[in-house]
Amino acid sequence: MSRRRARLVRIGLLPLAASAVACALLSAPPLALPPPGAVLENVTVINPGLGRADGRTLRISGDRIASIEPAAGASAPFSGAYVLPGLIDMHVHFPPDTPLHQTELFAFLFLYHGVTTVRDAADIDGTATALAREGVRDGAFPGPRIFACGPLVDGPGPIWKNTLVVSEPGEAAAAVAKIAEGGFDCVKVYDSLSAESLAAVQKAARERGLPVIGHVPRRVPFEVARLDDVQHLTGAAPSPPGGDLRPFPKNMVAWSQVDDSRIDFIVETSKRYGIAHTPTLVAGERLRALQDFSALRESPDAALLPRFYRNVVWSLSDGVPVVRRLEQEDFPVLTEAGLRGARLVKRLHAAGVPIFAGTDTQNPFVVPGASLWRELRLLEAVGLTPEQALAAATTVPAAFLREPGLGRLEPGAPADLLVLREDPTRSLDALDSLEAVIANGRLYTRAQLDAQLARYQQLAEGAFYDAVSTLLVRRALKRVLD
Repeated sequence: MSRRRARLVRIGLLPLAASAVACALLSAPPLALPPPGAVLENVTVINPGLGRADGRTLRISGDRIASIEPAAGASAPFSGAYVLPGLIDMHVHFPPDTPLHQTELFAFLFLYHGVTTVRDAADIDGTATALAREGVRDGAFPGPRIFACGPLVDGPGPIWKNTLVVSEPGEAAAAVAKIAEGGFDCVKVYDSLSAESLAAVQKAARERGLPVIGHVPRRVPFEVARLDDVQHLTGAAPSPPGGDLRPFPKNMVAWSQVDDSRIDFIVETSKRYGIAHTPTLVAGERLRALQDFSALRESPDAALLPRFYRNVVWSLSDGVPVVRRLEQEDFPVLTEAGLRGARLVKRLHAAGVPIFAGTDTQNPFVVPGASLWRELRLLEAVGLTPEQALAAATTVPAAFLREPGLGRLEPGAPADLLVLREDPTRSLDALDSLEAVIANGRLYTRAQLDAQLARYQQLAEGAFYDAVSTLLVRRALKRVLD
């Protein structure tokens, strides 16, 4: 090779080398996957809402629970601990694919908080779900079991890029077929569907064996929509003829009409048609907390994510639209809606309507994993016992996900479980005593999880990462908003 050609090759490789160096400086090595299998001696096995058994030895082989038997009394590292099924977050959104490796971080933070299963309730730009599912499946990084809806299904003029538009009923079957053929687990419907198009989507989904979840479309009455699982209590507030087309949060004023008679109606309709609810109370609670933004941005939850979230993405001045649109006059409306929504959740639960714990992670200050713990405490605040709140994140939603044994501790079930020193069915404060997480049969100790979190935080607090990530996110957000 001539000197001139060699020099040109070196010059051509410089951008690639610089890119490789930058990528290395923007990521930390993921937590190593331990080998599958474990034995937990002399533990209390709890299936929230279903029962418990003291003094048991639980054996894991591969990715399954092999046996649960009376303990022989031997002392072991986790002896005397409480073992529960891993937590399930029924409404998350993984971040888009970027050089900042946020998918890996989100997956880790779920596991760090004992969330071993999530339902990705829509891939809003089309780059998020595959990266997360394939990364966990192929062992590129540890993370939860992921169920996913894929693209949204909406009417004309959709908000989100990754949307299958169904303008008329005849287009529904093709949209659902694309979701099914993509290997997704549910159909997520959205605000602008007509009643006729929604009915056609539901028919096509039933034929494919897929549940329909999402927003009750704004032009469709709650009793007509009959979704399998309603997100965020949408549809509970009555809409005027033609639907309430005001943007969020202006449309939340309709919650002032959710009185006892309306609550009775929503409860009875939900019971009659087998409608479940994922209220995501924490998403509303975090929005209301934006009244004191300075305190919120310094909260322990926020510190789990890089600074560009609180400094850019969730900024009141130039962040995502849901934050920038908030005005001071909106906070009393959101507060009233929150109070009435809490009353509705309490009544739904008392009537036996399934309530699923979910967070809407990626919304402002709704942090992976940590926000599910907040959701459990909010469910307790509306009237559920600690054990009932835990059931809403384990045994209750697992049946909806149609994975045999998921959400239970029994032989043959997936080996997704938590090991705690204290009993969280007595007090949710015991979640802080989490000693180990087992996901897909692999045991991660508290020490391993803490060490990995420290590595991620050391990276994010570095000057290079902070400067580059902030610049990249500002540019990306500007492109989206412009």
